[in-house]
Amino acid sequence: MGVQAEALRRFIGKPAKDIYGRYIGYVVGITLDADGRLHSIGVDRGGGLFEEFLRSQIVVEGDNLLLIPSWKIRAENFRREYSLTNSRFQALDELLKNKEIPEHVYEELYKEYKDSMVKLEETQKELAEKLTRKISEIDNHIKHLEKFLGHLKVQHKTGEINDETYKTASDYLLSGIKKALQEREDIKKSLEYVTMPEQQQFSSSTSTTTTTDLTSHEEINRPIVVHLQDED
Repeated sequence: MGVQAEALRRFIGKPAKDIYGRYIGYVVGITLDADGRLHSIGVDRGGGLFEEFLRSQIVVEGDNLLLIPSWKIRAENFRREYSLTNSRFQALDELLKNKEIPEHVYEELYKEYKDSMVKLEETQKELAEKLTRKISEIDNHIKHLEKFLGHLKVQHKTGEINDETYKTASDYLLSGIKKALQEREDIKKSLEYVTMPEQQQFSSSTSTTTTTDLTSHEEINRPIVVHLQDED
């Protein structure tokens, strides 16, 4: 078994947080791939809810196990693939312009990259819809927390709950609202990146296509990932 999987065994039965610092459940086990490397971890989220988090979503920071939301992984993958495809278009045009490749090679590679771009544009639409729905879900969650906090304030004002109870509950709710707003802001940045790319034309001797240049936009904030190496 690889060191990475072995190191994560110590988290089984312990609570896990997301990258915004929210407790999301308890780690109940790990799965390995065919090579014996970590594939995923399973998390009991309470109330009979179980969720699997893939290796790419797992971050280890000291004694803490943090989990990255799936939407963030998908957004980062999209950014990287879209940016790479655009860079390939640009490099291809440069090579043809400098006569470093024959025209038939240019046309073949151009078609491959164009097909990749069509698939990415389909992913772009699906991802934008998912991010929009996620923002709506978070908005509803925040409203729920704010309403509950409003009830607490009224009951504290009328003397139905004491100062200590009110402070404990209100601190918890305010923290939850703050963390939800942080995630909402991250999703909003990702959504802007996905839905408002700068258009750039790439031309060939026989056809043209419109692609998206993502290099001028701010990159999605990447979490700090600790890479655990296998022992020799």
